Amino acid sequence: MSDPILEIGCAGLDGADQDARTLMDNIVSAQLPGYQKSSVVKRSFPLELEIAQQKFTFLSPMKPRVEDSYRDTTHGALMKTENQLDCAIGGDGYFVVEGNWGMGFTRDGRFLVDKDGRLLTTAGQYPVIGQGGQIVIPAGANVEITQDGDIKADGVVVDRLRVIMPESQQNFERVTGSIFKMADNDQTVTDVEDPRLIQGYVETSNADISKLMMDMIIIEKNQEIISRIVRDRDTDLTKAQELGKL
Repeated sequence: MSDPILEIGCAGLDGADQDARTLMDNIVSAQLPGYQKSSVVKRSFPLELEIAQQKFTFLSPMKPRVEDSYRDTTHGALMKTENQLDCAIGGDGYFVVEGNWGMGFTRDGRFLVDKDGRLLTTAGQYPVIGQGGQIVIPAGANVEITQDGDIKADGVVVDRLRVIMPESQQNFERVTGSIFKMADNDQTVTDVEDPRLIQGYVETSNADISKLMMDMIIIEKNQEIISRIVRDRDTDLTKAQELGKL
């Protein structure tokens, strides 16, 4: 017969391990422009208690359960770069890029132009999508990006950056770093009419590295406490079984 305390303790260790892995991902990407930190979502003890009471049984221990992850979509601070191809979104929305999986979305506005004149993301070098498809800029042209997304090469509009908003930002699936794709292909997106783009700036990560390091210390302490509880409980059960043989 399983022991409820051991099960709760092991579930707690699994949850703490997931916390640590998610936190480490945040720490690694904390300096990546446009990065949005993630958190683990757990089912709370009061909810487990309510479910157990509704079922009129306590055969299953009320252990914490990792249900999903949550991505913090709070905007990061803006940082000036002086690069005429860099661009930040002043409000809600995501730039649209094209990857081998299909359409991708990002708030990382670090762009470059390749030898063919295509506007690409600096991270991964994915083509950036405008209202007319992949954006192409004439070689050596002076580039201006207006607040509403028009891209001008030597004063002539060549395209307009496409900026979209999904029905739910939580339905995005991370491809890499600050680039996402649709987790649900049935979800629709809406073009942002007034994206308030800011040329020469990029949005920094919304992850605070100092707070993340403090959180990691707390998680490690929690893991130590839970591990000690599980170890002591296992020792007590072993002793009880030995006494029962006498």
